[in-house]
Amino acid sequence: MSATTFVARALLDGIGVLVISAVLPGMRVKSYPSAVAFAIVVGLLNALVWHVLAFLSVPLTVLTLGLFGVVLNTLVFGLARAVVPGVEISGCITALLAAVGMSIADALSRWIVG
Repeated sequence: MSATTFVARALLDGIGVLVISAVLPGMRVKSYPSAVAFAIVVGLLNALVWHVLAFLSVPLTVLTLGLFGVVLNTLVFGLARAVVPGVEISGCITALLAAVGMSIADALSRWIVG
């Protein structure tokens, strides 16, 4: 991925985070730079931590027919919230819904940017 593509996707994902925070009552984002930073941290955690956790949790994922992957996404979202100031998430259900929304936003940014 080129630097231009990375920046464009980060900016679009930041807009996605703002939209998600406007829709979900339990999520607050103080500014657009916080939203972009949050999107970048989620992307980095997905690239690094999620794959390790997914590998270690294969038995649980098989046992739950893949639903444990949703739990991992929620955990990654919670970790990102703890790292980025200016983003508040009120609970696990909100983090779960926000993670699903972020997946949709990321898919849209991939479609737009390529």
